[in-house]
Amino acid sequence: MSVWGLISDVHGNLPALQDALRVVHARGAIRLAFLGDYLGRGDADACAHSIRELADVAVVGNRDLDWQDRVAPETRAWVLSLPRSAVMDGVLVAHGDARLTRRLGTNQIARQFADAWQEMDVRGARVWVFGHSHFARTWRKPASAAPAELLGARAALEAEGSGCRYFVNVGTTGLPFPGKGGPSVAVLDLANGWVEHIPLTWQAEK
Repeated sequence: MSVWGLISDVHGNLPALQDALRVVHARGAIRLAFLGDYLGRGDADACAHSIRELADVAVVGNRDLDWQDRVAPETRAWVLSLPRSAVMDGVLVAHGDARLTRRLGTNQIARQFADAWQEMDVRGARVWVFGHSHFARTWRKPASAAPAELLGARAALEAEGSGCRYFVNVGTTGLPFPGKGGPSVAVLDLANGWVEHIPLTWQAEK
């Protein structure tokens, strides 16, 4: 299993994307998963071009559909070609907007991930990674218990046969919201059993 760099919610912020790529590679990421919302104010076409060239897997976000008519035809065609979800190495990838993936929205947090758990059953996944809400957090959930938020930057993952599943909100690369923490990415190492949220250091233009 590879070490995955997880990047979400770039929102056209090219310096933030470049910082994110530097950080995940420095943490040992071999493969890259992008979780949607690549377009936005800034240089959306350049962000899309970089992601298209580098991604091992990429899914579409709601902002990508909202902004599809504000970018170059090549970018629009690429965005519209993206799946709404994907599975790699037992990891389910979706943006986190229930309008795109009904059972894989951030509203699942309040529902104790009940529908997401069922979708993971169907798709053969034990980790679901998503963005959308710009709030980086990780939860662990056994089959017969409520989910528990795992505190700290790095969380240990139990062995595959434990019956536990994990839910990872990667946060935002390019558009932090007040009260939800700064920009961040995540790195997931299934072979060694950990996921880590990593802050970014890019500075917004004043």
